[in-house]
Amino acid sequence: MSSNKTIHRLSTVDNAISLLTLFLKYDSIGLVDVERETGISKTAAFRLAATMADRGFLVKDSKTKRYYPGPILFQLIRKFQVNDIITVSQPFIQELAKHTTESIYLSIRSGNKNIFLLGVNSSHPMKVTIPLNDEMDLYYSATGKLLMAFMSPDDIDNYFKRTFLHNSTPENTVYPEQLKTELTKIRNAGYSTSFGEYDSETAGIVAPIWGLADEPAATLGIYLPMTRMTPERREELINLVLDTANKISMEFRKH
Repeated sequence: MSSNKTIHRLSTVDNAISLLTLFLKYDSIGLVDVERETGISKTAAFRLAATMADRGFLVKDSKTKRYYPGPILFQLIRKFQVNDIITVSQPFIQELAKHTTESIYLSIRSGNKNIFLLGVNSSHPMKVTIPLNDEMDLYYSATGKLLMAFMSPDDIDNYFKRTFLHNSTPENTVYPEQLKTELTKIRNAGYSTSFGEYDSETAGIVAPIWGLADEPAATLGIYLPMTRMTPERREELINLVLDTANKISMEFRKH
């Protein structure tokens, strides 16, 4: 009697794994590479790469149309000391936390959610803390709205079709058209703010960190209680988070 077990492969998962192993041979890959190396059609290669980019396993260079390993993949292989977004951002986040004495967090988009990957909590007794690695709906907060603001119009429309919107606070009613207008304003401003929207006692100011793609590689946010958010402090923190996010972006693009 044979002891061999039949392995029932899921073709989509198998193709995804085959795509990732191409990075053992190439620094970057295009759809032609995926089609040639995996044997799938160009249409299937496009859908596979687009899905994996949407989930953070790949990142697409908007100029060359080639794909590179993405932030989620780097988190899975951090033991190899790869220069990923967390490694690059960490010293900047530590410095910003020290300078502001407020909580600083790094987040990325994964599909229809955002995930906080790294954070330094405020030194104040009263502070904002966010659980790491938990997925949160994009429309909830300054972080998610900033990530949504740079999604394509089709992706935003599909998001609203797949997502049930409910109020984050009793005073904060969410309407798709109203949110779309807000996303346009955020995109034009280049940063996002939330003052008592997700939590009535919490304020957040968030800026994008840019890599190779049309969408931000991550977001950098300063979070604090509303009791410490004065108009003067608001302008100071906006400038600080934008400046720090820009420094991280420049350093990240070097790797």
